[in-house]
Amino acid sequence: MRQILVELRGDAPVSDQMAEVRHAWQSGRFNSLLIHIFSGLPDESRLAGIARELKDGFETAVVVGTMSAGEIRDGRLMAQGILVSAMLFEEARVRLLRFDGVMGREAQIGGAIRRALDAAADIRAAELLFPGTEMDTQPLFAEISRCDPEIQIFGGYTGGHGLNSRDHFVFDSEGVTYDSILAVIYAGRSLHIDVDKSIGWDALGMPFKVTKAHGKHLMELDGKPAAQIYEKFLKIDRKNHNNAEDASEFPLIVRQGQDERLRSTVHIEEDGSLTLHGFVNEGMDLYLSCGNPTNIVETVNRRLEAMRRFKPQAILLYSCMVRKSFWEDFVDMEMEPFARIASTAGFHTWGEILRDGRSGDLIEHNITLLSIGLREGDAPAGELPESRVDDTVLQGQASLIKHMTRLVFTTMGELQKAHSDLSALNQKLTVMAEHDALTGLYNRGKMELLIDDALDRSADRGGVTSLVMMDLDRFKRINDTYGHDAGDDTLRHTAALLNTSIEGWPGAQIGRWGGEEFFTLLPDVDEDGAMRYAAQLNATFNAHSFPEIGRVTCSQGVITVRNCRDYRLIYNQVDNALYKAKKTGRNRIVKADSID
Repeated sequence: MRQILVELRGDAPVSDQMAEVRHAWQSGRFNSLLIHIFSGLPDESRLAGIARELKDGFETAVVVGTMSAGEIRDGRLMAQGILVSAMLFEEARVRLLRFDGVMGREAQIGGAIRRALDAAADIRAAELLFPGTEMDTQPLFAEISRCDPEIQIFGGYTGGHGLNSRDHFVFDSEGVTYDSILAVIYAGRSLHIDVDKSIGWDALGMPFKVTKAHGKHLMELDGKPAAQIYEKFLKIDRKNHNNAEDASEFPLIVRQGQDERLRSTVHIEEDGSLTLHGFVNEGMDLYLSCGNPTNIVETVNRRLEAMRRFKPQAILLYSCMVRKSFWEDFVDMEMEPFARIASTAGFHTWGEILRDGRSGDLIEHNITLLSIGLREGDAPAGELPESRVDDTVLQGQASLIKHMTRLVFTTMGELQKAHSDLSALNQKLTVMAEHDALTGLYNRGKMELLIDDALDRSADRGGVTSLVMMDLDRFKRINDTYGHDAGDDTLRHTAALLNTSIEGWPGAQIGRWGGEEFFTLLPDVDEDGAMRYAAQLNATFNAHSFPEIGRVTCSQGVITVRNCRDYRLIYNQVDNALYKAKKTGRNRIVKADSID
């Protein structure tokens, strides 16, 4: 295959400017022709006319066009104009599908796209081009994601050069559309396509929980207006008409498994909500983020090395317009090295689309650089020269940003480690404060809180709670005869038996009350259930042989409470029942009068 790039200039006939493409096409070497038109010019009639003229001049070619936030030729940002990429394939086949009337019918259109992809013979990949970001992509992507998992899918959202641009359209030889999806099908057994993304934005600080959201509309984080994340940390006023532009370089990161997805802000609304590029769901953790030049360069260099090993014959780049804004005069720095590997073309997008190779889900991304390598046949022998980003060209403010972000993220990493260490220490202290050191069970203080809470709940809703107080019989004799170490082992073995005893009793809790006394809390268990539990525990002890000591029995007091908040009365009642069990022969169960 071969890619030829043409920058259409002035009023010269399009056919004359496409002479090199025509010569190659008429050579007879190629089977199919794909023509991309990338343009940031908001001239619908001119662009549609160019598409028709190209279709007339190359009748069997696929012609597809997008509005662009920046045209990429040979890895460099063009001055605003019209870029044509002509891809000529020797054996592979390309086909264009147009799906009209999407908005309001996203799930239906998604199903139609899925069926079309699954029906395409020898399909390797699909390129999807969207007019802007207004569609409800959740049901749309959910349907498309059900197609054959071997199909690679990539693409982008179109839009003009500025954040306030209203020109969000795609086009082909049939004309311009604001409510259609254009799908390019790449097929052929000899065709190889390698697609991946590069990001480089890093999370700042701790996560915020999405507490209210609908699609691409984020209303609340941690129960507060979502705009406060920008107002508090970046002093971006929701009433400033430039707020979206100010916030766009500080997107929100969604972490899902090993993957990260960026969500840039389209607008900060006066009610404190955020309109995002890309949907979020309630329950997600979001982080404020910032571009890290060092990390961006590292991620792009890793991708360049993978592309060099793939040995493509042509490369497409879809790069978010926010990356262009972030790099400003150095935007070519991360793109131009791709052109040293193969002919490179593409455009700056309003969002990027990539199918996850592990889950098969179609994901929308922001502030991402998508690189798509294409090759027909096996990779040629030999190694391509190394191609890497040279960030030594950064000068002045860009260099300062590079060093400042390195300082910020290094410091933040140390602070997060310190916070993690402190959190681990606090967790350890909490465990120590709530648990008995010898048995590992809850201690008396924690059990009192759990019991009081259970009694409150049952009183509020007219439920029932049972308590079982257990005491080991003749425990002092164990200490006197076998020593305190043996006594401690007996208590640890008792704790293990008690933990086993509550299996199958939902919500049950065990604690050491003091000495050889233990408490079992049985929420929503009535008198019959509590007595059955106590009988099972009694049988367990009678059948168990403790190391060195042998059989140890226990006595138990049982009480069931239906509507009482007099905790002192309840404890006294169950304690009296236990005392009665001890005094009347031990190794028995006494039921206290239930309390209503």
